[in-house]
Amino acid sequence: MRKSRVLLAGVAVAAAAAATSAFTAANDFTAVTPPVAGYGQVSVTGATVTDVDYTLVALDKTKLDQVVFTTSTDVTDAALTQTMTLKSGTTVVGTYGCTPSVYTTGSPGSMTLTCDATDDPLLSAFNAIGLTISQ
Repeated sequence: MRKSRVLLAGVAVAAAAAATSAFTAANDFTAVTPPVAGYGQVSVTGATVTDVDYTLVALDKTKLDQVVFTTSTDVTDAALTQTMTLKSGTTVVGTYGCTPSVYTTGSPGSMTLTCDATDDPLLSAFNAIGLTISQ
């Protein structure tokens, strides 16, 4: 699978207006290096995201296969759920569950959340991406 960091370059529209009340001021993307397409577009609650990688469908690069969020926050608690939401304006295009990796300790620690876009939505179908971590 080829990862693309330019997935949202063509859809970098004012996603802040599309964020719902579930996305709060606790969002922290200051550690994302290098800044990626979609930086500032991604909303997350409950974790500090340090990287976002987009994987396109191998045989059709106009569709999204999965998104992998890297976080420095340990969100492996069994009571937590991780959900990725794709939106076009205020319309939800898709909601997808995410699978956390094992948290690696260190300074800082890290883990990934792999969110499979099971229906392979067209890139042109959404202009905002959100990650919600909640109980």
